[in-house]
Amino acid sequence: MAHQLQLEKERYRQWVKAGLGLGYLKEGIEPFCDDVTKQQHKDELNNIQQSKNLPTVTCGQCAVRTLKPDHLKIGNKQCPLGQANCNCCYTSGKIACPNNVCGAIYDNIITNHASTPPAPYWKNTQTQQWTGDSWSIAKCFINAPGYDQKTSAADIDCTGLLHVIINNKYFHNHIQCNLAGSNVFSKVTQYRNEIFHSSTMELEKTDASNYIDDMIAVLKDGKELIDRKDAQDAVKKLEELKNDDFIITTENMEKVLGDIREEIWNIRKSTEGLATKDDCDDLKIKYLHWNFSCLNKRR
Repeated sequence: MAHQLQLEKERYRQWVKAGLGLGYLKEGIEPFCDDVTKQQHKDELNNIQQSKNLPTVTCGQCAVRTLKPDHLKIGNKQCPLGQANCNCCYTSGKIACPNNVCGAIYDNIITNHASTPPAPYWKNTQTQQWTGDSWSIAKCFINAPGYDQKTSAADIDCTGLLHVIINNKYFHNHIQCNLAGSNVFSKVTQYRNEIFHSSTMELEKTDASNYIDDMIAVLKDGKELIDRKDAQDAVKKLEELKNDDFIITTENMEKVLGDIREEIWNIRKSTEGLATKDDCDDLKIKYLHWNFSCLNKRR
């Protein structure tokens, strides 16, 4: 009964709707991200093969911490590609790729990174998989921990997929929206933080509606997403969320809370020993709320 009473609270219902919206948004952009990532990987390997006149483009022996890039530093520890703490600036102990491949991929990741200065998140990647797995490269564009063991687009949450779109210049060719500065893609990543980090698990109706409208705007981007069936099927689901008569079920609630539980687990695992007191307090609040909701369900 207590569980049902919670569902009857309007602001809680709106919070659940917004959380469901993130799931629908992931459904809509996941196939797009997978297709573009695979095409980028194919193009990149083909370019390396042609430019270096290699019979095959394969490796599995390099590690990102010890990899010697193809580019050379300039001056006193200055990276010509603009990356801070680049491997090119610390040549001691760095090893060139024995297959003449991984150094070029390292360079391409940096030059494709859209931030200034470029800041690939190397902790998310497995260098040994670069030539055989497109997502091992794509994960370098997710500037948050917890994705190192993810192996496909299906494993990556909505925020991770949005990071790949925003931070990877190759994706910019497939998006009409100007991804520099303030844009709807970046706004939605912030919404996700506000939804999942809410200690009250409540949201005003106008805020939830605005969040969902921007999720729809992402899926209606005029370059390619507007013409993809997966994206437009997700739009229909998002539009249904905005109806006043949309029924919130306990299954809906469990889906959103389950996503939060997974995030808590990923953050705790990836930042163990590194999280600040505020980070830990925030995780404790969310964890208590999640457990309280589950206990209510069992009553």
